[in-house]
Amino acid sequence: MTRPVCIPWSRIDPGNALARAYLVEPERVLRLFASDYRDPRAIGLPDRAGRPRLGALLAEYNRAIGGSVENARRLDDGFCVVSGQQVGLLLGPAYTTYKLFTVINAARVLESELGVPVVPVFWIESEDHDWDEVNRFFWGDRRYGIEAEVPQGTPVSRIEVDPSRFLAEVREALREGEAWEVVEPERNVARWHARNLARLVEGEGVVFLEPALLREPMRPLAERIARSSEAIDAAISRDTGFPRRLAPPDGAYLFDSRGPRRRLARGEDVPGEWSTDVVSRVLVQNAALPAIAAVCGPGEIEYWAQLKGAHEALGIPMPAVVPRDSATLVEEGIARDAAGLGLDLEEVLRGVARPPEPGEADPVASRLRKLATEASDLQTSLEAGKLDLPANAEKPFKKTVDRLREELLKLALRIDDARAEAQGAGRRRYERVLRELRPRGALQERSHSLFPYLLRHGKGLAKRLVESFDPFESGHYLVRL
Repeated sequence: MTRPVCIPWSRIDPGNALARAYLVEPERVLRLFASDYRDPRAIGLPDRAGRPRLGALLAEYNRAIGGSVENARRLDDGFCVVSGQQVGLLLGPAYTTYKLFTVINAARVLESELGVPVVPVFWIESEDHDWDEVNRFFWGDRRYGIEAEVPQGTPVSRIEVDPSRFLAEVREALREGEAWEVVEPERNVARWHARNLARLVEGEGVVFLEPALLREPMRPLAERIARSSEAIDAAISRDTGFPRRLAPPDGAYLFDSRGPRRRLARGEDVPGEWSTDVVSRVLVQNAALPAIAAVCGPGEIEYWAQLKGAHEALGIPMPAVVPRDSATLVEEGIARDAAGLGLDLEEVLRGVARPPEPGEADPVASRLRKLATEASDLQTSLEAGKLDLPANAEKPFKKTVDRLREELLKLALRIDDARAEAQGAGRRRYERVLRELRPRGALQERSHSLFPYLLRHGKGLAKRLVESFDPFESGHYLVRL
């Protein structure tokens, strides 16, 4: 793997205008956030007063799934960098793992710069109930998934399935590789995902967390959120100067998860099995954890810009928002195809690369056809009595000219076929480059998992990426493997 090239966000579209402003011209939008993430030493420490001591609870969970027990205990007296993502198959889309890598690096930098214990924490959003979005793994032109009947509204944490057939199909498509040991199967989808991520970053000190663990210790806050709907409504409805991602819901900012997930009505009592929506998840996370910074993707940056007032209304410290690392992995064969077609890799990522133009008629084939036409003209002239030939020469002349015309046309056709094949191969190479680097018309990290690359390049690829990414360098990495 060569040293990654960082393409500035000014040249890559992050997906929404507010995130672009935050990444390219942060002065325009910093008023919407708690602090300026660009200088680690300027990020303040949150007040630890009133927070639950979660060390023992998280240590028990992380012992079970392979996370860091030691760092779970350090949380009681230290601080953290936090991020999270919904559950996915075989590590989920690559941006999930890039978030995880950013959390690891940001925690290291902040611990060094601020001189306090800083733990990387990753939230597994297992209360999500969109099974169709969870149950997908893309490779090439195909989507793979687990065949299972899951009632609508079932939280992922309660979904138990047999992944063996899915794994067999993926194994047939991707073949062998040492990374298969990272994804040892398990029936509970959320727990399986957590174990997979923990194995991927084993030894990096990551503490994993599922929201159900916080139901009891954070119940008083959940009740306060339920009583504060109007204050939260007002906060997220403030004008940011950009299109708003969030709007007040038709109900409370909490769900009842006792059966199929249902949004609570305003004024309804909070049940024992409560869960969060997108707004309350952030509030609960930041109240429960002593977070110095939260790692967010472009879509999250867009809605976090609406949440500063909600934090203030509930007296919850809002951490700095650090953009997650973003990357496209380019394997040698793809780089070779792109170079052979004269494609600029950055233009491919930006979606502005153009396919090879259809070639003009081959000049040699055109000349051969012209000679064949002249041969036909000679034949016509002979038949019209316009050629003065000896009587014994007419028959061999006609036979030779006929054969010459046929051979010239046959050779011209062969040259044209070869040229068309070359142009077709060029088109196929172009489509392969797009399929690998910009699948489904978006950045690679949005659909491809890191898992196939781990199979081909070894589990050590994850560690090399962690070491290569800089959480405080804003841009999209182009990584040549």
